[in-house]
Amino acid sequence: MAVTAKAKKGDDRIYQEPKEKLLDYLRTMYEIRFFEEKVYDLVRSRQIKGASHLYAGQEAVAVGAVASLTRNDMITSTHRGHGHCGAIGNLWCDTEEERQQHWNKMLAELMGRETGYCRGRGGSMHIADVERGNLGATGIVGGNIPIAVGAALAESFKQSGAVVLCFFGDGAANTGSFHESLNLAAVTHDGLPVVFICENNLYAMSMPWHDRSVPEAPYASRVRDVVRRAEAYGIPGFQCNGMDVLDVKEKVSQAVQMCREGKGPVLVEARTYRYFGHSLSDQQRYRTKEELEEYRQRDPILLLRHRLLEAGIATEAEMDAIAVKARQTIDEAERFAKASPLPPAVELFEGLYVPKDPIEFAREREREEALRARIRPIEDEIRRIAREQAGTPGGAIMPKLKKEDVQQLEEKYGMPIKYYNEALAQAHAEEMRRDWRVFVIGEDVGLYGGAYAATRGLWDEFGGRRVIDTPISELAIAGAGAGAAMRGMRPIVEFQYVDFTTLGSDQILHNAAYNRYMFGGKTKVPVVYRSQGGVGRCIAAHHSESMEAWWLYVPGLYLVMPSTPYDAKGLLKAAVRDDNPIMFLEHKLLYSGVMGPVPDEDYVIPLGVADIKKPGEDVTIVAYSRMVHVALDAAWDLEEQEGIRCEVIDPRTLHPLDVATIANSVRKTGRVILMSEGWTKNGVANEFLRQILEYRFENGYSGWDYLDRQPIILAAKDVPVPMSELLEDASIPSREDVITAVHALCQ
Repeated sequence: MAVTAKAKKGDDRIYQEPKEKLLDYLRTMYEIRFFEEKVYDLVRSRQIKGASHLYAGQEAVAVGAVASLTRNDMITSTHRGHGHCGAIGNLWCDTEEERQQHWNKMLAELMGRETGYCRGRGGSMHIADVERGNLGATGIVGGNIPIAVGAALAESFKQSGAVVLCFFGDGAANTGSFHESLNLAAVTHDGLPVVFICENNLYAMSMPWHDRSVPEAPYASRVRDVVRRAEAYGIPGFQCNGMDVLDVKEKVSQAVQMCREGKGPVLVEARTYRYFGHSLSDQQRYRTKEELEEYRQRDPILLLRHRLLEAGIATEAEMDAIAVKARQTIDEAERFAKASPLPPAVELFEGLYVPKDPIEFAREREREEALRARIRPIEDEIRRIAREQAGTPGGAIMPKLKKEDVQQLEEKYGMPIKYYNEALAQAHAEEMRRDWRVFVIGEDVGLYGGAYAATRGLWDEFGGRRVIDTPISELAIAGAGAGAAMRGMRPIVEFQYVDFTTLGSDQILHNAAYNRYMFGGKTKVPVVYRSQGGVGRCIAAHHSESMEAWWLYVPGLYLVMPSTPYDAKGLLKAAVRDDNPIMFLEHKLLYSGVMGPVPDEDYVIPLGVADIKKPGEDVTIVAYSRMVHVALDAAWDLEEQEGIRCEVIDPRTLHPLDVATIANSVRKTGRVILMSEGWTKNGVANEFLRQILEYRFENGYSGWDYLDRQPIILAAKDVPVPMSELLEDASIPSREDVITAVHALCQ
């Protein structure tokens, strides 16, 4: 191979590395280059399906950066991440056989084979090897940056000394996730051990970063150097030559050492270049052939060869032999991948959720049923007293008592009566005492105590390190929670309002919910996202929505919505202990509007178990969250005044849904009303009805077969929540709506 690249005059860094390391850098860069060329051929011949974004030209960045790590450290990667995966995989290989297996698994993954790193579920843009420090790539530009912050936060908690390298491109430097994450990293836990590495290859898809060889091309930034953005967040920044593996190694090693000394985070900008277009369809009209050729003269592989030769460290023959060996490795990987089986269709759902041990689940369910039998009479008495004190129908939809009545009931039953938000605060505290891995993070969760006091008192007991007040950065917070969970922590992430979860939806959806499945079931993401929604405070659409339907339809995510203080405590504790990501939604009117018995003892309510709040045999009413109380108020009136006994069922967990309990009730009554404060169109009630109708009993009949009347859905009107109290009330189901629906079914 002809050597055209020139070494920096007077650069003696070549003598600071052992020969075997330098030759391994060269070999790894060759392996990445040949791998990318192989992928290019396989994509063109349609043997690799989908998109692949090639790393050729940028090899020095991945190799130089990873060379600064130990096996205790980790990385997050991008859609252009084959080089990152290749480099960190080699770090873990002690033998030639292990090295070959590593490249085999990489190419098998890109070809969608069962033997791939992610069992064919991730592919080119989502490759991961979580067990060995590669926390995964993402197809969302900048989507890995919050994950890196969370992973670094976890290592800070664990005091492991580990450092996280976060690779991303110049395009990501313009995303909200970049800016939110850098700021969050800068202000959260002094010295967060994360190195942000911007691989500025000058182009984000077709948009030049700053400099342009095609004058009419648009550009992404008026500031030439990404590293200057570190200044905005008060963190150190370095720039390096991304075509020079030794310069990358030097600068990243410096940044890594700063992190180990508690002086992180750090931003490193590596100026580099990609040889291929963004993808196979890219016509590359945004750059000239002359520019491409200019950068090929700076080829990182040729540059290292020249230095090794010039310094007398290696001969042309030695380096040619390394190139031959690297090509043989990639050719063998191709043979392995082509011979590997495709994932069997029968395993389509494997790895989506972390399964619960059935014996443990049965025991939890039995214990909770026994506890619930003690709770129910107290809840019924509280509701009876509240109704009597109201004196008018519908005057006490939510049970709330005077102080003296609370004291009498506590003395009578020997059990505390608490508000809904008090039960949540208690659950937080108990779980944080029980497990050091549990921490709370979100806006105003600490000193303020939470917008609705659900985290009140936690900061006083656990301090700002475990009760983390954050800037307004929903995207970064959501991702940090997922990243910390992947590293073994159990974060509780609070969004002040469910409306704001949309700002964090990229991270909740694409990382928290998907990562376990995309990465072949080889990771867990035990994060709880808490928020609240619903109408009742006249604060209009941006603070009053019921968005549970959004999250119900996300595979990989559980959804919990408690209606009582007892349920709130037990379900939150269960959610924290579960190994799956969970959306935990509350209703703003429940916090200080509902009272109920809450045992001081440690108890959990197993996820996926419904509660029959009121037994009956005439009509089944399925309701959740605040609608449970609307349904119960109507049901009590119907029974007392007309003798119609409605069975009110609270699913408590919307996913997984205890459809068996609901379907068996419908089998008994033949009539069903489904209530939701969410929108009617494509709403939760519709999904519940689908599952009821499709449910199969032991006799082969379905839920459909046991219906005597057409089901009735009572849900919110399909309008943004209005501010006016009258209009707000009109937008959601009322107790009168329930009574009218029951009458219609019982005619």
